[in-house]
Amino acid sequence: MKMNKWTVGLAAAGVVSLSSVAQAQEAAANAVQTKLATTSLSGYVSTSYNWLTGDNSGAEQGARWGSAANDGFSLDVVSLSLGSPMGSGEWATGYNVQLWLGPDSDSLAVGGGGGAAVKNAYVELRVPVGSGLDLQVGRFDTIIGYEGVDYNNNPFYSHSWGFAIEPTIHTGIKASYQVADELSVSALVANKLAATDNTANTGTGQSGKTYGLAATMGAPDSFGALADAELTVGYLKGTDVVATGDVQNLYVGASIPTPIENLSAGVALDIRKQGGTGDSDTVLGLYLAYQVNDQLTANVRVERVQDGPGTALNSDLWDFTVGANYSLWDGVTTRAEWRTTIQDAYTGVGVGDGDQKTSTIALNVIYEF
Repeated sequence: MKMNKWTVGLAAAGVVSLSSVAQAQEAAANAVQTKLATTSLSGYVSTSYNWLTGDNSGAEQGARWGSAANDGFSLDVVSLSLGSPMGSGEWATGYNVQLWLGPDSDSLAVGGGGGAAVKNAYVELRVPVGSGLDLQVGRFDTIIGYEGVDYNNNPFYSHSWGFAIEPTIHTGIKASYQVADELSVSALVANKLAATDNTANTGTGQSGKTYGLAATMGAPDSFGALADAELTVGYLKGTDVVATGDVQNLYVGASIPTPIENLSAGVALDIRKQGGTGDSDTVLGLYLAYQVNDQLTANVRVERVQDGPGTALNSDLWDFTVGANYSLWDGVTTRAEWRTTIQDAYTGVGVGDGDQKTSTIALNVIYEF
C-alpha cells in the first residue's frame, strides 16, 4: 500500500504506526469499492416518426410535448441515469442523477438548453421515524399524474392532456412515508410549481414556494375482485413561471381491475386553477390496456377536456388515442399509435371558426439498458 512521505516520516518518529495507517487506508478503499459496487448505469434511447394527417394548426398540437416533428423522423431523447439506491439501514442513503440529451431536453424547461439537461439530481436520505421517512433533496419528479415525463414509463408515446396541465419537475425537498401496507403519503416543498432551475420565484408578493401533498391507497384483500385497485389523490399549490397568481392542481387517479382477464383500466381527473387569469381547466381521462400475449399490449385512451376562459384555445375538446406496444427484440419496445382530437368551436386566429379535427399517426422505438 502506498504512503506519502509525511506519513512515513511520522511513522519513523513514532507518532503513528504503519499498521494503523494501512488499516485506515484499506478501510477507506473498501468503503469506496462498496459504494461503487452499488452504483448502476441505466437509461434508454427514444426515437419516433410522426405523421400529421390533418390541419397543421389544429387542436392536437396543444397536447404535443417534446420535439416531435410533423411528417418526419425525430430523435426524442437519450436518457442516462447514474445512481445508488438506498439500503435497508435506519440511516440509509443513496443518490440518483438522470441526464437528458437530445432535442427533448430543452422541453424540460429546467435551464441549460442546447440539447442537454439535468432532469433529476437528488440525494436520498432515510430518517428512522416509524417505518422510515424517506427524503429526496434536489431536483425530482412531481408527486401527481397518471403519466410521467419519461417515454418508457407511459402506455403511449404522446402525452395526455392531463399531463399537459400538470407540473412535471420540482427543485426542493420531497418526503415519502409508508403509513401502512395499503397507504403511503408524499409531500414536497419546492421553488415553483412548474419545472424550473434553482431560481426561486420572486417578485410575486410572496416567497414563491410550492407545496404539495399526495396519498396512495390500495384496496385490501377483503375487497375481493377489487383487491388490486389503487387510488391516488394529490394537491399542489404554488407559483408558476408564467401565471400571475397562485396555481392549484388537484389530481385523482385510480387503477381498477376488471372481470375480463388481461384487461386493466384506469381513470384520471386533473383540475388546474390559475389565479390572476381566473382560468380553470379540467381533464377527465379513461385508460384501457389489454395484454394480448407476452409481447403485445393494446391500449386505449379517451379524454374530455373542458378548457376555461382566458386561454389560447378557449374551447373544449375530445381526444382519442389507440396504440399497440410490441416487444420483438430483447430490451426494445416498438409502439404504434393513432390519435385524433376534435375541438369544439375553435376560434384560433387564422384557422377559422367551427369544430376542428386533427389526426396523427406515430411510430416509436425505445431501447432500454
